[in-house]
Amino acid sequence: MSFVADKKREHEANAETALKEKNYANAWFHTAKAAELGLRLAEDSEGRVAKRYVDDAFELIEIAAQLKQKASAAQKKPAATQVTDGPPQTEKPTAENWQLSERPAQRLADVAGLDAVKAELAEKVIEPFQHPELFARFKLKPGGGVLMYGPPGNGKTFIARAVAGELDAAFFAVNAAQIKDKYVGETEKNLQKLFDAARTHDRAVLFIDEVDQLLGKRGNQKIGSVAQFLTLADGLIQNKNCLLILAATNKPWMLDEAVVRPGRLGTHIYVGPPDAGAREGILALNLKDVPVGPDVNLTQVADQTEGYSGADLAELCDRAKRAAKNRQSTSGHDEMVLGADFTAALQMVRPSITADQLKSYAAWRQGDDHAAAGEEE
Repeated sequence: MSFVADKKREHEANAETALKEKNYANAWFHTAKAAELGLRLAEDSEGRVAKRYVDDAFELIEIAAQLKQKASAAQKKPAATQVTDGPPQTEKPTAENWQLSERPAQRLADVAGLDAVKAELAEKVIEPFQHPELFARFKLKPGGGVLMYGPPGNGKTFIARAVAGELDAAFFAVNAAQIKDKYVGETEKNLQKLFDAARTHDRAVLFIDEVDQLLGKRGNQKIGSVAQFLTLADGLIQNKNCLLILAATNKPWMLDEAVVRPGRLGTHIYVGPPDAGAREGILALNLKDVPVGPDVNLTQVADQTEGYSGADLAELCDRAKRAAKNRQSTSGHDEMVLGADFTAALQMVRPSITADQLKSYAAWRQGDDHAAAGEEE
């Protein structure tokens, strides 16, 4: 799942906690933020997946409106005057908000499929950190920058966590929207804060999701976030710490050419749709500890879902599980997920990745930015 989806779930959880505490102002804020992130997910999706995000967002907007009324009734001052100035302090761009309190427990072995991607990461990313003496002997510096690109919903964020877990590194995760600021100079300051915070650790992984929104092509512009990023990335050469920059994007052709050169985000790793074996692993992961009937053949379901993203497969399992849950609510007896539930779900959940998208990535790999952008349009 994407970073935005993770943040949406986080806001939803915070809203539930605030509601239990009858803190309607905070519940309103977090519900509204979850709705906003849901609409962003819809913009980055297509077809029925986008519609589901839109429907969910509008439902959250209605809930937020009700919470706003409760907050207004519960306090002397209108809730709007208390929350429209901005999010709570924990939402402001700070090292505490960017860094995970605990180092990720995931490992590359936890990533279903994507064997070629994991092998490339092991060689180009993991080994330099795990065997620094070998690289020192040949005057090669560990660290640097890696760009993961490919269609949305295929686990780029999970892979980044797994890399940090393999390295036992501090993990800083940000979305480009958290760095960007409408005021002149503030985006550059936020980038500086992020790099400074990461450099306080001997070993750190800095993950920037949707990086194209932050480091897009400059044209004739010579200042701004791109210039600041290039300065900070070039400074890694003189930095004694092991700092790895991992960036993710669904639109690599939108990035400034200077950003993707060697020494910056110079290692490019394509994270494409899962193959049949990976799809079966993703299905199994989403059904872990769930009562599943003997007629459910995950190998068969995997064969029927060619072209599905990891997010599509998660949605497929979710629909099948909901069908079983609804049966149990009606019958009052223990039910299991059945093969018929997946048959019905397959009629509703279609692959969100298109052939044109895959052509765009192939064109970019061949160095044709214009063809890639044209295919995407």
